[in-house]
Amino acid sequence: MASRRRTLLKVIILGDSGVGKTSLMNQYVNKKFSNQYKATIGADFLTKEVQFEDRLFTLQIWDTAGQERFQSLGVAFYRGADCCVLVYDVNSMKSFDNLNNWREEFLIQASPSDPDNFPFVLLGNKVDVDGGNSRVVMIDIHFIAFSMNIFSGVDC
Repeated sequence: MASRRRTLLKVIILGDSGVGKTSLMNQYVNKKFSNQYKATIGADFLTKEVQFEDRLFTLQIWDTAGQERFQSLGVAFYRGADCCVLVYDVNSMKSFDNLNNWREEFLIQASPSDPDNFPFVLLGNKVDVDGGNSRVVMIDIHFIAFSMNIFSGVDC
């Protein structure tokens, strides 16, 4: 039996502080959710192996701090990224409005070879909280709404 080659994909998760980036990563990789909020300092990453069709991928998922004081660390963490996940809180228009800044800053710091075609995914979190409304106005970005609290929409 021939061994399958694994492909490493580096995924960066970005968004304002408190939108659920760490919860997303922990739920997707470890199937664990915590109601306790603990701000990420700098960055952290977990890996997950996934199979798609006949290919095996190792996802290296980077959870980054949402506080502005850590944004200068981006160059070190963003380089070599294969995809960027932009996360916002559907109950916070400010977190949605800030997504374009996160996207632009990512493109500057990551310096991908083809920035116009770099893959971004937009995730609206906290749909389980009253008042949550999906706000999607960007073009050519895949969108997924989810709630870490009720574990829905995470196994995409």
